[in-house]
Amino acid sequence: MSDHEAIRTLIGKSCLALDDSDFAAYLGLCALDFSYCIRVWSPELRKDMIWLEHDRDGMAGLFETLPEHLQRSGRLSRHVSISTIETGASAQEFVVVSSVVVHHTDLGGRTQTLAVGRYNDTVIREGGAVLLATREVTLETRDLGIGLHVPL
Repeated sequence: MSDHEAIRTLIGKSCLALDDSDFAAYLGLCALDFSYCIRVWSPELRKDMIWLEHDRDGMAGLFETLPEHLQRSGRLSRHVSISTIETGASAQEFVVVSSVVVHHTDLGGRTQTLAVGRYNDTVIREGGAVLLATREVTLETRDLGIGLHVPL
């Protein structure tokens, strides 16, 4: 499998794992020094707001405590379209930019768009595998409502 095919598969698996709330599988796709961030530009503040920021251990802690949080009923579905894959600072690193749309389907079967944005990922090759090293989610959507404590 080529690097680009492996990266496309990695990004797809990361979305499917989150869609299925399979957080162990999601973390299994991440490097040990993984970092995750959700950013949103605020025109009122004229700067980025950081809505969520964790390293790999922080993400694991978040996943463990999710049952204690008020959560939105239903299911999230992430739809991603990879725009670019470029070589990063080394031949073992890739910079990937994708468009992402997150839909929410409630228990009554009604689906609506929850969020629109981009994944700005750094992917590394370690041994025979590709892993997420960083994921920065840059959202256009600034109102997600209540009960959303999972990564987008």
